[in-house]
Amino acid sequence: MAVLGRRSVSGAFFRPRSDSCPWCGSREIRHRITVVDTRQGKPGAFGMDECTGCGHLFQNPQLTEPGLAYYCRDVYDGLGREHYAAMARRSRAAHRKRVRAAQATSPKRWLDVGARQGHFCHEARMMLPGTEFWALDPSPEILAAAERGWVDSASRTPLVEFAEAHRAEFDVVSVIHYLERTTSPQRELDSVREVLRTGGVALIELVNPQSRFARLYGKYWYCWMAPQNLHLMPWRNLCLLLEERGFAVSRVELGAANKPFDTMAALLTALNYHLPPAKSWPWLSRPVRLPARLFRKVALTFAMPALGFALALDLLLQAVISRGQGGNTYRIVAVAR
Repeated sequence: MAVLGRRSVSGAFFRPRSDSCPWCGSREIRHRITVVDTRQGKPGAFGMDECTGCGHLFQNPQLTEPGLAYYCRDVYDGLGREHYAAMARRSRAAHRKRVRAAQATSPKRWLDVGARQGHFCHEARMMLPGTEFWALDPSPEILAAAERGWVDSASRTPLVEFAEAHRAEFDVVSVIHYLERTTSPQRELDSVREVLRTGGVALIELVNPQSRFARLYGKYWYCWMAPQNLHLMPWRNLCLLLEERGFAVSRVELGAANKPFDTMAALLTALNYHLPPAKSWPWLSRPVRLPARLFRKVALTFAMPALGFALALDLLLQAVISRGQGGNTYRIVAVAR
């Protein structure tokens, strides 16, 4: 997998390289880190640059829409569907925290953008049975969520297009780990404001690029989510943008939004990157033979005590991190003016 991860991808997958920050326009940018697809082992190496002025991190050069679709494919649907579903089912507590952050508005209609398989909406509607839940996601999995009754209405329409036909129709719009994967977070926030009624609430959750674990674990930091994450915004930058876009920021959760898995996830990511792949995935250049698969299973078995210790360390650190500002995630609640 290591060799595959360092191979280059066709130039048709990338936009021209940028020589300025897409957030503030500054030309004072520097290379921060090169990351690879450590989850699926799809080929390619992806540079993340950092603006020395505003601190914005961005993929440079950035993937095109076809490139982004290629790397997102089989993560939430297709071959990766069941794996993602299993992980999402273990996130019920996090989903409930998100709902509580915005439910004081007693929403009648809630739009979840980037809903993936609809697990958040499924949990949220159990807490808010009188609320109508709409969901947007490019994956066909969101249509299946509507068929299961997890959402009231589902669409694969991009938010920017959806907003043109649904102005001021929603009381809450949640964008949970969605803005990172968009080519223009600014334009997406304009659309969020457009679909919200005045007084409505935007619930936003993002990776925190200022987390100390980002530097500590380097390319194995789980939250890079390479190459899906195109933009990583410091929370102060986003608060300023929200104010400019017609919002009043009412709540910012930093350490309280942390997900206690950095150490364990970094170790597991490193193992997944260096060990032979679990299967002969279609994007691999050669099949994975039985001896390689057995070696992977044995190695992971021997690594279980270390993974258990890493998780215990994460849970212990959570008591400190949750009271500070250095978590791996931040959450913002903003009211549309």
